[in-house]
Amino acid sequence: MTIDRREAERETPDRRSPERVSLGDPEDYLEDLGGRECIERVHTIMYDKLFEHPWLKGFFEGKKRWLLESQQTEFMMGVFGGPRIYAGRGPFEAHKHMYITEEVFDVRHELLREALVEAKVPEELHERWLRADQSMRRAVEKKSMDQCKGRYNNEAILVVPKP
Repeated sequence: MTIDRREAERETPDRRSPERVSLGDPEDYLEDLGGRECIERVHTIMYDKLFEHPWLKGFFEGKKRWLLESQQTEFMMGVFGGPRIYAGRGPFEAHKHMYITEEVFDVRHELLREALVEAKVPEELHERWLRADQSMRRAVEKKSMDQCKGRYNNEAILVVPKP
């Protein structure tokens, strides 16, 4: 019996964060943000920070920044009630080869917080975006390298030592 890749990658309760259920009405939120333009602005600033960060930049070596930004924007558009045009892997499958510790996640989360401020997102909208980001924690964070697995057979586990 074969298992459809989409079924195998489907979010399961053990990968879902409890914060995920309390994001409110997504359509109003996307409109309040200012739509795709605002999400793109935040992601441009955030990826500036990620690609320059002394530790986190190691997770992005050799990656096409424009593609990462585009995928992140499309994914978050769907999360925030816009069109669901993102066709890539879900958070768990996209990051299962990366050793993302609690500290790595926290640093990235703080860079997102800074990007929201710098992008001039109204302060009352920050918490909702940050809750959505936190809802991905269980899907990407690992307690040990044993939890990492290549996305395909010969893919190495990506470990970026803290400088």
